[in-house]
Amino acid sequence: MGRTIVVTSNKKQESMSSLSIIIVSYRCWNRLAACLQSLAAQDMYGLEVIVVDNHSDDGRAQDFVIQHPQVRFILQDINGGFAQACNKGATVATGKWLLFLNPDTILQPNTLLPLLERANSEPEWKLIGIKQINEKGKDTRPHGIFLEWWNVWPPIKSLQALIMGPSKSRNKWSNDPIGFPDWISGSFVLIRARDFDELGGWDERFWMYCEDMDLSKRAAGKGWKRVMYNEINCIHSHGGSSRINPSVKALTKSHVIISTFKYLQKHIAFPLRWIAYATLFLMTSIDLILSFFFSETKRKMVGVLLGKEARRQ
Repeated sequence: MGRTIVVTSNKKQESMSSLSIIIVSYRCWNRLAACLQSLAAQDMYGLEVIVVDNHSDDGRAQDFVIQHPQVRFILQDINGGFAQACNKGATVATGKWLLFLNPDTILQPNTLLPLLERANSEPEWKLIGIKQINEKGKDTRPHGIFLEWWNVWPPIKSLQALIMGPSKSRNKWSNDPIGFPDWISGSFVLIRARDFDELGGWDERFWMYCEDMDLSKRAAGKGWKRVMYNEINCIHSHGGSSRINPSVKALTKSHVIISTFKYLQKHIAFPLRWIAYATLFLMTSIDLILSFFFSETKRKMVGVLLGKEARRQ
């Protein structure tokens, strides 16, 4: 997958930590700096922070390493995607717990210690998320219902909670002190290191998107609980790495589609898989055709999906 450079100046990182935080970053230095500042303000001993830079290649990585000597950096010479970078960070993590955290998040003071204390007291909680709000204070609801062959069409997914009852309501999962959704967002996933190993890590076939749903799906297959612990929250500003310019925006939006096809291929059996394929293909084609002449992003997406533009920036 390419050569990597591990940079660290913290000697204490050689010993076992109680929590390792793994952050995947790509050209979002200001937001990453704010995230690291919020981690430095946590009143918690034995905190290990690992940043995996997905080949930002903008000349700023080495300066950032110098500015944050308490952080272990892995500087990749490829953009291997979210799942690959998370797995790379996990290989050097020493914590009994792993927290996969987006760089565009800011944790409130005194967040991690009470979260870890509660998680340690709940052995049945396997994948744990917390409430996430944006800069305007709106709940972003970082969770959802598993993708199935029959709910690929978005209006059907919206009606699913009504069809299946309140236990499948995203509002309930957000508003209850503790919610149990189908899947939780990869922007904040707390998991025991031994459970992460048992799951086999993130599936690197997903370059970006659906890898979190896939991780939760495999956990569900083991009967493991996926939990939203809503009594604790963080700020999450979406798009810190995925919307930095039109080309990257088109690339990431294209991978929503590509990863959805991969998820259906992995988790939906034939012949229902082909019904889902046909629905997704039809929806995508109509959207791109109608928007092609009016949206630069959609034109670039066509290039990515047809393989005429670089798949990975």
